[in-house]
Amino acid sequence: MRFLMISWIGLVVQSAFSQDCKHLKGQWVNEMGSALIIEAVQKEGKIIGQYASSTGVDGKIFPLSGWVNQSEEHPKEVNISFMVQWEGYGSITSWTGYCLISDGGPQIKTIWNLVRSGKEYDWERIITNSSTFTVEKQK
Repeated sequence: MRFLMISWIGLVVQSAFSQDCKHLKGQWVNEMGSALIIEAVQKEGKIIGQYASSTGVDGKIFPLSGWVNQSEEHPKEVNISFMVQWEGYGSITSWTGYCLISDGGPQIKTIWNLVRSGKEYDWERIITNSSTFTVEKQK
């Protein structure tokens, strides 16, 4: 749940919006426990945020950037793409997918490509897989 709080001389006004495909801002978690943290979706669709991988990066958090897009003809279909440069590791991952409401809640379904350095064979350089991100439950 997202709250807009305005405080002025002791007056607090709260407005609640559910985190969903139209309100992507917040924390999303995939099946491996990695966190997609969307800090802002700008008016033109640019995403600003962070990514905390649960594997291979010693708990470090990395900046991410990306885009959301949808058409006037299909306004409920939200497409998303974002990427992370794993600074210090020589790798880049990009995710592309879409947001939908499924199993009673919003999900971001993606295909990702990880390109990495230091591999002996070309076929080891790029790994492709998929991830589904769901809304991080408040504790």
